[in-house]
Amino acid sequence: MTVYVESNFVLEQALQQEQSDSCDAIVNLAASGDISLVIPAFSLAEPHQALAQKEKVRNRLNNELQQQVSELGRSKPYRGVPDNFSALASILIRSANQERDGLQRAIGGLLRTAEVIPLDGGIVTAGGELQTAFAMSGQDAIVLASVLQHLERTTPTESCFLNRNSRDFDDPDVRERLDRFGCRFFARFDHGCQFILASLGR
Repeated sequence: MTVYVESNFVLEQALQQEQSDSCDAIVNLAASGDISLVIPAFSLAEPHQALAQKEKVRNRLNNELQQQVSELGRSKPYRGVPDNFSALASILIRSANQERDGLQRAIGGLLRTAEVIPLDGGIVTAGGELQTAFAMSGQDAIVLASVLQHLERTTPTESCFLNRNSRDFDDPDVRERLDRFGCRFFARFDHGCQFILASLGR
């Protein structure tokens, strides 16, 4: 079975979110050769931007809180507040470091176990057409174009596409395009994992 994943799969692992165990199980199945795991190259780059944006928001929050707490600390009733805030600031900084480390681990694991679909001019052109046809974001259209190109080139006998972005991908027209290649779509990683295990007779 060929299993396609994208940037949300990477972030699910990196941030150890609620379905990360299912993602880990899928990567382990690929490592043992039970499935073929495939990810667009674009989906390995996109998570860096997502984490950078999260860190930017936290830094801005940290600076704004620091300013407010400094003002509060000048009043006698609130002079203990800065100490409490320091603990919160430490958590914000530590979480950003942990997320960066988690991202590197997740990407490293995928590079060892997954086939990476290169980003080329044909995919970019097809992505532009899909963006217009399905009113998708440019990023999502490139991911879909990558998956569709690989499906057309390799024609796997059984495949599925796991993507938590149900807003853009869990669409009848997108599903119909995937169905042409017999590719099932799952908007949850745990549901996709269950389908994969059932197909393997596990």
